[in-house]
Amino acid sequence: MLLAGHDLEKSGIMRFDSGYYVLRQTMPYPLGETNVFLIESGDGWVVIDVGIDLETTRQVWRQALQEVGISFKQIRRIYITHCHPDHLGAARWLQQCSEAPVYMLREEITRANKYVFLAEKDFKELYRQAISAQVKQNRFPDFLVEQLIEDWYTEVRPLYAEPTAISPLAAGDTVELGGTPFKVIPTPGHADGQFALWSDKRRHLFLADVLSAEAYLHFTDWPNSDLSDPLGNLFAVLEQMQVLGAIRTYPGHGPIIEDIQKPIEKIRYRHQRILDKLESAVRGPVVAGEIYSSMAPDNDYVHYHRVVMGEILGYLEYLVSRQRLAKAYEGDTALYLPAKG
Repeated sequence: MLLAGHDLEKSGIMRFDSGYYVLRQTMPYPLGETNVFLIESGDGWVVIDVGIDLETTRQVWRQALQEVGISFKQIRRIYITHCHPDHLGAARWLQQCSEAPVYMLREEITRANKYVFLAEKDFKELYRQAISAQVKQNRFPDFLVEQLIEDWYTEVRPLYAEPTAISPLAAGDTVELGGTPFKVIPTPGHADGQFALWSDKRRHLFLADVLSAEAYLHFTDWPNSDLSDPLGNLFAVLEQMQVLGAIRTYPGHGPIIEDIQKPIEKIRYRHQRILDKLESAVRGPVVAGEIYSSMAPDNDYVHYHRVVMGEILGYLEYLVSRQRLAKAYEGDTALYLPAKG
């Protein structure tokens, strides 16, 4: 047993901070780990995110509950900030152990039903239909589309089974964490229906995957997304986070953030630099797939490629929305071109 005989707090797998248990769950993706949270509430305990559906994840949860001194049945609610395997992954298992309801933002439930929770026997065809218009109009290479569909079915989707039932949350709803009400704030971009939780009283913010102090988090989940301007969404969310004035921020990855202004400024600077470069690079009608080809990563992992393609599209759409570029169609193909001066 990987964790047998280990003290969770001393090993760094779990820490207690400001009344919250912060568990670090490992995952087989580049970021390596995910923060999930166990918090006492008035009628029991609350979970924010769960971790990927692996036996190591389940082991961490079993030992964490043992060290805290509670049972699975004392978990009353499971909040999932967005439908990615490192956040929702083991939610079905935890729901079965605890009999607690699972909650996600209504918009994310809609997205999950379109791109993730598809009928097993028709999964590949249904997923192909869901993404076909986006990959075709932007000329994402056909061989990568096939790799993406196969990997999504065989490698990704099995790591997050659909919970028995998911209850919807809406913007402005409140949830109780540690005796304090937290407001549900939509933070679309990284996932269409991602949300954060904010306490005006404590000035604490559970930020999900809006940003991290140490790692870069993609701002779009293309092609598993229906957002038209994901980068614009991210910038609006960052402005909102700055106004809140959080004194302690709990991200989905990496260390707790005490000064959120620094990572916000860093990520804005990164995106503005790329926007300027892309704007100057578009000298005539160009397809997003052509720009992608010049920036394609030297990597066999198909999800690196979809992230690069998705972010190129995100930058181009942002430039169009701010009239720094123009957009036209040639048949079913989207073209980007310099704005008319």
